[in-house]
Amino acid sequence: MGIRPDLTGQGRGLCYVEAVLGFARQMFAPPFFRVTIAAFNQRAIRVWHKAGFHTVKLVKHPSQNMSFVILVRKAQREHCENL
Repeated sequence: MGIRPDLTGQGRGLCYVEAVLGFARQMFAPPFFRVTIAAFNQRAIRVWHKAGFHTVKLVKHPSQNMSFVILVRKAQREHCENL
């Protein structure tokens, strides 16, 4: 998933993440969420941390020589005033 480049940097990331999680919660009712983000994408990692995720593992893709961060969080209900 991603945000249109012209909409980045406007402080909407957390509400966007919560909207995506709300959809996933409604459609799939998971006990927890997991997200994998390219390690260089510190802006995205910060947003997911703000959404209550914590880092559980750093993995390196064997053929692409690229690192990824795996984050998880329980799927409890979250609220965002801007939704």
